Amino acid sequence: MDTEHMLSFIDCMTDKDVDQYIRQNTVWSKLPQEIRIVLGNSQREYDKLVLEYSIKNQLRYKGNIVKYVKKSEETYYDILLKYSETHLMLYPYHLSNIVVRELRMTPFSYYINIMTNLMNAEKSYDSLPNFTAADAMRLLGIGRNQYIELMNQNRCNRKIFRKSKSLRELLPVKPVAINIDPWWLVAPGSILESDVKLLNRDEKDLLDMLIDEGAQLVGTLDAKLVQKTL
Repeated sequence: MDTEHMLSFIDCMTDKDVDQYIRQNTVWSKLPQEIRIVLGNSQREYDKLVLEYSIKNQLRYKGNIVKYVKKSEETYYDILLKYSETHLMLYPYHLSNIVVRELRMTPFSYYINIMTNLMNAEKSYDSLPNFTAADAMRLLGIGRNQYIELMNQNRCNRKIFRKSKSLRELLPVKPVAINIDPWWLVAPGSILESDVKLLNRDEKDLLDMLIDEGAQLVGTLDAKLVQKTL
């Protein structure tokens, strides 16, 4: 391709063209010349776009090019979760084996953070995207009416108490009880010694089995016992 045609081709390129190479896990040294020119021949700029694309699309660290850009896996997931919370995204269930076990961020905790931030900023419930609002409602039991009521309680507390009570005190302390289907898989999450001390003998036996044998179908277990340990 001669210089004139290359410049014309580059002018027509968009971020989507660069994204294509990121999706294909193309490292800088393997990028076509025209793509490098678009990026100002800057590997740093490409690395920046790789990180941005990976976080926005909640990509897994292992198996993706972002592992060459961000050396710390834990830092990457910290950034990803903070971005997802700030942008009111759906909880990254596809990464739950990492964010629950390693970062102790459950869907319940995630949506509590989102609700707390929204209310502290006094933003409307309509700020929540539909899918995020539906999932938060499923786990927290907070819909539009409950949200408005909590906002009013929070404002009232600010007027009554010189030092405002924590908004977190008004929010649920545990998830709404949900139906557990027999085909669901149960697996151990992030478990501390202090968590284990709160379990009774049957619950400890269940936990030991999950740790030793891996995830199990709910239908093969005591459903009531599973519900208690969620």
